[in-house]
Amino acid sequence: MEVDIAEFDYSNHAHLRDANNLLDNIIDDNGYNYDIVMDIGCGSGRVTSLIDCRLRCEQIMAIDIDMRAIKFAQKNYPSPRIRYQVLDISLPWDKLDPVIRKYENQVDLIISNRVLHWIEDKNLAVQNIYRLLKPGGMCYSNVTTLLDLFTDLTQDERDKFSELIVIPSENEQKEQLRTLFEKNKFNIHWIELLHLQQLYPKDEFRSNVLPYFPNLTKKYLIEKDPIKRNSIMASGLSDYVKNAFLRLYSREIIEANGIPDKYELTYGQIRIIIQK
Repeated sequence: MEVDIAEFDYSNHAHLRDANNLLDNIIDDNGYNYDIVMDIGCGSGRVTSLIDCRLRCEQIMAIDIDMRAIKFAQKNYPSPRIRYQVLDISLPWDKLDPVIRKYENQVDLIISNRVLHWIEDKNLAVQNIYRLLKPGGMCYSNVTTLLDLFTDLTQDERDKFSELIVIPSENEQKEQLRTLFEKNKFNIHWIELLHLQQLYPKDEFRSNVLPYFPNLTKKYLIEKDPIKRNSIMASGLSDYVKNAFLRLYSREIIEANGIPDKYELTYGQIRIIIQK
């Protein structure tokens, strides 16, 4: 499913809240002043603009693989300190745009808010992050976890799904991430597993937020061919995932007038702070 950038920008309340929390950690740990900051997976540019507002940066390099997102960011969140660039951070180093490679060993701070879980080759991405950071440079990241979608099913039903998809436990997802950074020479300052809640207007939740989770779930399919993955999701798994999140991790909020017009979503996240 192709993401509507404008709708994402309008509905990304949790995304923005999580970025603010990450920035709180950054300011508490290191203060406000940075020469070069990089936002990996900048999306619509709204979080990049928040970084520009809350930190005192000489320059911010904001990258995203999606050309549509970069164009939206350039139009809606411009700043003399921000440069938006289309880039796939998981490419081999020598395939990266020279505009990015010139920052090797120079970046003070890398921020990646709810992005790393989308990347197929996380190892290459982490290697590139290491090369970009200056010695002692910091990376702060929020990574979305996939919650158990089958917890209320019978064992036979779970076994049937296990032929298509393997979802590690949340602790396993956290330890996989820890191992990924440690083997690439990072010092881990902090890693924690979080369950967070966010309120959404009912229509916005169903139209803009729920479709996020089938896209995330697709990354855990045993099948790796993109076309076959899409076929598996379209065969009914996408609808199952939406219904599972409604059933297990969402609840309708009843207002004083008795009308259920909001949803509260529970979602999982790993927050990790690392240093080169």
